[in-house]
Amino acid sequence: MSWNNYPALGERCYTETLPNGLRLRVVPKPGFAGKFAFLGVNFGSCDTQLPLSGGWQTVPDGTAHFLEHRMFCLPGCDPEAEFSRLGAESNAFTDYAMTGYYFTCTDRFDDCLRLLLRMVLTPYFPPEAMAAERAVIADEIALYDDSPEDCAQERLCRALYRSHPIRIPIAGSRRSIRAVTPELLRRCFDAYYVPSNMALIVMGDVDAQAVSHLARECLPPDFSPPPARPCGEEEPARAFRHRTRRTLPVSQPVFSIGFKAEPSASPLQQELTGQLAAELLLGESSALYESLYTRGLIDAEFSSGFTRVPGAAFLQAGGAGHGPEAVLEAILQAPKTGFAPAQFARLKKSVRGRLLRELDGFESTCYRICEAVFAGEDCFCDFALLDSITLSDTEAFLTQTITPERAALSVIAPEEA
Repeated sequence: MSWNNYPALGERCYTETLPNGLRLRVVPKPGFAGKFAFLGVNFGSCDTQLPLSGGWQTVPDGTAHFLEHRMFCLPGCDPEAEFSRLGAESNAFTDYAMTGYYFTCTDRFDDCLRLLLRMVLTPYFPPEAMAAERAVIADEIALYDDSPEDCAQERLCRALYRSHPIRIPIAGSRRSIRAVTPELLRRCFDAYYVPSNMALIVMGDVDAQAVSHLARECLPPDFSPPPARPCGEEEPARAFRHRTRRTLPVSQPVFSIGFKAEPSASPLQQELTGQLAAELLLGESSALYESLYTRGLIDAEFSSGFTRVPGAAFLQAGGAGHGPEAVLEAILQAPKTGFAPAQFARLKKSVRGRLLRELDGFESTCYRICEAVFAGEDCFCDFALLDSITLSDTEAFLTQTITPERAALSVIAPEEA
């Protein structure tokens, strides 16, 4: 156990790995009324291979998300109602690489944390509840299917990647979730829901040693090694498909453009470089954004960013407009080098300011800490990493990534009258 101090940020973080392998991080916030606890499981929708003795079993699409839903169930107890009775708000999510369970409260923090740990470490999958859960998830999938933005994003991933599981929708499909059984959920739980494959992040006016003691009290004491997490076959550098199109009842095309990047051994540094590159080329203060907007090719909702999961990464941009092909061509033709150093310096200050503001948000900070823990890095080192990234680094990233071979365009077009 140790304390890491970050005087430039005015933050300190208690760091400990318990004997059972759980990674614990506590960020004290003296004087704050709210307390936040986040329990992350290193298991997301991209984990499609369940380890078995001597091999692997492919699980149905959406299994990690289905398991997240079913964890809100205890013998003789409704965890959501119990959190509410304790005066806390609870929730959970599944993304490509992680499942997260969390609550926020002002009082009775210890009781809430005990409930969270008990809930996530108790496998309880009554067969009679499966049909109702499938109906709930099917409704969720229908909402995604009706969202042009979500459709464009999912189809972009399927265009960029040939085999990486990022091409699979997080919630799966109505067909795939019919194959999820209580027995399968239990096997996934036994493989992935072990303390060594988890991280507990706490922020608020709490005592770090007391949190550590409570976690030791509530969690199994023995160490079980975390499972291997294969990410599919090695991907070629080029996009799997360069175009994908679907029609929906939209008034104008909704589109998402992606450029496949090489996975990096330094994920947080690559993520920051990718964010800087996206802002430099396509941010609201860029010459390219102004040109596209002036020509009426994009609207004010157009945005850009960078996505990274184990084994996959891509720079993306998108929005709504009548010229998706023209936007892609403009991005490909835009200069990748020769940006003004002063512009890059302002951009880094802007990103630094955004990262500093995010430290005031308990949910976003706990997520980033957990993401960094699973990557073997330190979230609070973002600022030192940001300082180390040069304009030449960012231009080199753009030159390598923004190419026709790496590009894919996903368009959701209006239905014909």
